[in-house]
Amino acid sequence: MTLEILICTYNDRINSVANVLMQPMHNISYLVSWQQGEGYVAPQLPDALCRDDVKVVTVQGKGLSANRNNAISNATGDICLIADDDLTYIPNHVAHIVEVFESHPSLDIATFRYDSRNYPKSYPSYSFDLRQPAKGYYISSVEIAFRRKSVKGKVSFNTLFGANAPVLNSGEESVFILDALNEGLNGFYFPYVIARHDHATTSARDIDDVKYLMSQGAYIYLAYKDGSALLRHALFAWRSCRNPFKFPKTLRHVLQGAKYIKKNL
Repeated sequence: MTLEILICTYNDRINSVANVLMQPMHNISYLVSWQQGEGYVAPQLPDALCRDDVKVVTVQGKGLSANRNNAISNATGDICLIADDDLTYIPNHVAHIVEVFESHPSLDIATFRYDSRNYPKSYPSYSFDLRQPAKGYYISSVEIAFRRKSVKGKVSFNTLFGANAPVLNSGEESVFILDALNEGLNGFYFPYVIARHDHATTSARDIDDVKYLMSQGAYIYLAYKDGSALLRHALFAWRSCRNPFKFPKTLRHVLQGAKYIKKNL
C-alpha cells in the first residue's frame, strides 16, 4: 500500500517545501501542487525537490481549496495525506497512517492529530466515527488522510471556503468532511500524532475576524439543515464573543456567512 503526501504551496513558498520532505522511504511519495498567482514569474524548481519520490504539478490562480483539488486530481497513491508547506513529519509517526488503513479495509477517510509547541491543540484520546464527533472536536486540513479511490472524482474541496477564497477564509476542511459523509463515505478519527505544526491554525488566529465568523456561519448552515442552524448560529456567536454588547454584531457576521453560502451554492 502506497502513501502519497499532497503538499500545497503558493508562489515563492515552493522554497519551503524541501523542509517537509523526509528521507526517501519505501512506498511513500510526495505530490507538490504549486499554485502560481496572476503575474507571478516562476523561478527554477529548487534542486531539493528534484527527487524520484517527488512530483511537482502547477496550477494557475488563487485559493487554497482550488490548490488542494489540483493535488487530489493528480494523486496516484493508494492513500493520500493532505499537507501544507510548513509541516514536519517523523517516519514512525507517518507509518501509523498506512497501518490504520491496512487494518480497516473499508475505511474511506481517517483524521489524526498533530503536535505543536507554540499552538497546542486539544484532542480526544479515543477513536470515534466522524458522524458523531467528540464534543469540542474540530478538524484541521493537515490531519486528513483518505483512500484515493474513495475520494477522487467524488468529493472535492469547496472553493467558496478556505484561504484566499473571495469571502469565506476558512472551514474548507469541515465542509470537505461533511460532503464526504453526505456522499456515503465513512470516516473515523484516530488519536495518533502524524506531524508537527508550529504555526497557528485559522481558528486560533482569526477568532474575531469577520471572514472567519462568516465562514463558520456558512458551515453551520450547510451542516444543520434540520432546523437547528439558527440556534447553533446564535450559540456559536455567543461563544465567540461572550460579551452582550458584541453579541449582536458577532451574530450578524455569522448570519451573513449563512446568507452568502445560501445565495452562492
